[in-house]
Amino acid sequence: MKEKDGEWLLPSGLWAQTGEAFALAATARGRAVSGQISSADIAELLGATFDDSTPRQFYPPEFTHSPSNGKPLGIPSSHGAPGWIPPFGNASVNADGPSEARGLRRTPHPLALRDIKSRSAEADADDSMELPPPGEYQFFSAPVGESAATLIAFDPLKGSAFGWLPASRTWRPFEGVGNALVDECLLPYHAWRAETAKYGEAAESVLFVPTQSGLARITPDIASLTYDVQHIGDAPAAGAPVAFDNRIWIPLQAAKGSIRFIGVDSDGGLSGDELLDSPDGLTIDVSDIGLPVSYGRIAVWVCKSGQLRIQKQNDGGVTPTFTPWPANVRPCLDFGSPYLTSSGELWQVCFNTATDRYVWVRIDRPHAEISEATTLRLCSGMVNFRITSKTRTPPWEEPEHSNDTASNDFVIPLLESSTSDTVIGLRLSSEAGIAKAFESKERIEYTLCFDDSDNDVAFSRAFAAEPWRIRLFIHDGTLWAYHSRARRIEGWKLA
Repeated sequence: MKEKDGEWLLPSGLWAQTGEAFALAATARGRAVSGQISSADIAELLGATFDDSTPRQFYPPEFTHSPSNGKPLGIPSSHGAPGWIPPFGNASVNADGPSEARGLRRTPHPLALRDIKSRSAEADADDSMELPPPGEYQFFSAPVGESAATLIAFDPLKGSAFGWLPASRTWRPFEGVGNALVDECLLPYHAWRAETAKYGEAAESVLFVPTQSGLARITPDIASLTYDVQHIGDAPAAGAPVAFDNRIWIPLQAAKGSIRFIGVDSDGGLSGDELLDSPDGLTIDVSDIGLPVSYGRIAVWVCKSGQLRIQKQNDGGVTPTFTPWPANVRPCLDFGSPYLTSSGELWQVCFNTATDRYVWVRIDRPHAEISEATTLRLCSGMVNFRITSKTRTPPWEEPEHSNDTASNDFVIPLLESSTSDTVIGLRLSSEAGIAKAFESKERIEYTLCFDDSDNDVAFSRAFAAEPWRIRLFIHDGTLWAYHSRARRIEGWKLA
């Protein structure tokens, strides 16, 4: 709506009009536009529409036709682009779409690289961006009060966030409103994940991350480079959050070794609070914990001493339980994600110290069920790799056909698509075997590989220490690969 001459109060903010030119005067939250953000950045971040004049004239994103001549305006290519929740690109909690398992290395993005048949490991990436300031980052791509997606780099250990300015091609720090800061998070790197939810009439994204003060609900305002934060639970996170039963659940450390599960609505309201007492004679050791997985009526966190689980009951309530591992069995939390069978069972790879063999333990129910494996198979969800061969055969069963050779190569699946048969993997070589390779701190050569039913293509080759710490994310129609010790973040265009 037009409030008065020269000013337009719109869902995207307050816009000032001078002749034919429009400029954002205040954000949708009524905050001053940051002086670090250019008008070109504002246009891209807010998904501004435009005409075909030279130079291009930008309009508020709500404008579909030129106010001067009535002609249709151009819509930016990033308008309505799907977002990204770290680390593996699940959909927003309340996004439309089929119900899928959350917490696996699976994403609804198709992961189809452009011109895949012409790519090679020696070729340059299609694009690159500078690294944020030193840290270990996770990346969100989500609309935060705008129609375009904003790229946010978040460092859980420091509780710091930086926004990517696409026109200036640089990172700028967010500041908490009223000196409020996101608390730090001490979870292991392999145990961290986040959730986002759409909130309000503008369907802006709010971010949910684990911290030492509970579950943090963060509402970024990119044009002012500020955020609001609310900490819920007032206790250290024992594990990462996961969406389950239309809420976001997280385990917190309670008194005397107990675990408290809280469920939170998208508006930050506490809608579930369940205390799990430590069973008699057992200690719930969450000093090392894996990523949570939710599917159907259960959510489960595997940890050093067993499985933390919450299950929806017939009466609509939620019950927490703890199941210790079978005797001599220890979970392997670094070797990918749990395995989801075609019938909906969840299995975790473990090591049996008595038999000196890898085993898979079913984790979606409290009764122990164990399957012995002949080899270690690395899994991303419903796909696993036997050395370099991709298969959907359960990782404790040998596939009927295998093209294994005497090569020392093996593939770590980084990400699989739940809407296609594509997997993006990391190919390494190790004479000492897969498990020993994960212990190395030396710089080693690796290739990033694209694998679907028609192609098996290496599209990047480089050296890095612990390359399995590469984080893939999607933003602006591009698949990006981040490693904290790389020189740049490199990207490859998606089809």
